[in-house]
Amino acid sequence: MKVIKRVLTFLLVFSVTAGTIAAAAYAANHPADDPVDPDTVMIDASKSYREESKNSSGISRESNESPAVSGASSYSPRLSAPSYSNEYYYSDKNVFYKYGWGMPNCTCYAWGRAYEILGREPNLSVYSAYLWYDYNKENGYYSYGQTPKLGAVACWVYSSGTSGHVAVVEKIENGTITFSNSAWGGDEFYTSTAPVSDPSNGRSSWIFQGYIYIGEYENTAVTEPQTTTPQGDVYRITSDDGVNFRTGAGTGYSVIGAIAYGVDLVVTKTERAEGYTWGYTTYNGRSGWFVTDFAKLIYQKTTPTVRQAEKPRYLMGDTDGDGFLSVIDATHIQKVLARYYTPTEYIYTVGDYDGDSVLSVIDAVMIQKHLANI
Repeated sequence: MKVIKRVLTFLLVFSVTAGTIAAAAYAANHPADDPVDPDTVMIDASKSYREESKNSSGISRESNESPAVSGASSYSPRLSAPSYSNEYYYSDKNVFYKYGWGMPNCTCYAWGRAYEILGREPNLSVYSAYLWYDYNKENGYYSYGQTPKLGAVACWVYSSGTSGHVAVVEKIENGTITFSNSAWGGDEFYTSTAPVSDPSNGRSSWIFQGYIYIGEYENTAVTEPQTTTPQGDVYRITSDDGVNFRTGAGTGYSVIGAIAYGVDLVVTKTERAEGYTWGYTTYNGRSGWFVTDFAKLIYQKTTPTVRQAEKPRYLMGDTDGDGFLSVIDATHIQKVLARYYTPTEYIYTVGDYDGDSVLSVIDAVMIQKHLANI
């Protein structure tokens, strides 16, 4: 009997000791004063995905799109302007507003909208719009890619290379994306649409960089059929006898065919001749002209509004970032060219005083001439 009691006592002490050791080991690896930050979890998951996306040669794939996350949050689109009492846009909580770069401004809006969506300060760039995509890509804050998703920040760089635009994806329906925006020198808030296949919506001066995925939300998959937008105005022939199809804008040009009543034609340009308006179109595989006066305009292609480029948030030539242009800035460029130190992207951008996309001694000379009023 005494032997049995001793055995039971030993087992009880052993189990308590083992449990204490296991608890201590867990506490050492999971300190109570280091709470889990949801943002940190997302960043770590994004980095892990990038590691898994490497091919056999160890080079990461160009796309950094993360797989769908189960249990994604619901999404409430913003299709109307925020009120002036909304602190995400109109208070010092928004870093752009705080330092005098408030709306209308695409960066202020997109940064505030991301803050509103996440409920916490976003890890997005606080610089000009054209730097946002590369900033996120280089720092690995969020996953990114070319597929539109709800809540994603869309990024463009203008063909000039020194400005751009950012907007937020609010809806994806029937192959069309709805963005919410603000524009420097333009509308404080507006929505715009574009085909899923062409986020720039035909604007050749807007070079689409990609989407920054600040989170995963319901209905982010693009499954709707893509729609095509006519590349010009659409006219429907209303003459019972149809109209002649000619090689040029005028009755002196040869007739190459006839276009029947009720046919729809996409007109890409027009000309006035002989008192008529002639439309240039393609019909039955041939291109030519017809009189639009005998047709009805049923669709008019909207001309994209060219908005004023976002104002740079820096003084060109101010390489040391002190807010003043001085001989020190010119010397700074010369030291970079002499390889005293490696230049940052900021120096490359601001130091390119002549705008030729090359940092050279000419930029330093031009700064010196500017200071000397030459």
